[in-house]
Amino acid sequence: MTQLTRLDPSHLPAIITLHHRVIADLPPGNAATETDQFFADHLDACGQIFGAFDGDRLMAYCVLGLPRETDPNFGTDHHLPPDQLGKVAHIDGVAVDPQWRGQGWQRRMVEHRIEIARKCGRTIALSTVAPTNFPSLISTVSTGLAIHGLIAKFGGNRFLLRRDIGPDQDAKLPSAPDRAIWCASDDLATCRKLLDDGLIGLFCQSSPHGTAPRIGWVPAIPA
Repeated sequence: MTQLTRLDPSHLPAIITLHHRVIADLPPGNAATETDQFFADHLDACGQIFGAFDGDRLMAYCVLGLPRETDPNFGTDHHLPPDQLGKVAHIDGVAVDPQWRGQGWQRRMVEHRIEIARKCGRTIALSTVAPTNFPSLISTVSTGLAIHGLIAKFGGNRFLLRRDIGPDQDAKLPSAPDRAIWCASDDLATCRKLLDDGLIGLFCQSSPHGTAPRIGWVPAIPA
């Protein structure tokens, strides 16, 4: 099986090229358009980038953000107290060449970044996903990142996702209970109401014919 390897500055042109190739195929607002400097910084200064190759061709990459004290931090969107911001890891952008989609790369890359974040001493994994980016939403939620919020960010609506990944956290993913409340991911009015009622989106089931997946909502467990 093709391995994920940590990328270095020599890979920057290939990362940028793949990013723009994938962004061009997505509806507006489904993914953030990143700057070249964003990728350069995340190769070392404030994160790590991992990739998979077919020969010399980069077929997928994923960005792990390890924000420093002065860097933007997804934790502020979750209203984390200042003493927790240093524990945050960003499960940030990904891109998979269209030729290699449908092989489980997105989920695998989330799991890989969570493991690296743990090794870096981070205990809170945070991510953002557009409600209409169905493949990314299904993959991300399937790895245990739960929806805790919904805001305007990166040029569109974004779910705010969180998973606690400290050494004392249970790595076993739960099964959907009978009590879960289900709604479509693009039914934003219902999603907002359920969030306001204190629920989190812990499950995500794909729907047929490319329609919006269904999110399963359950009461949040106090941190």
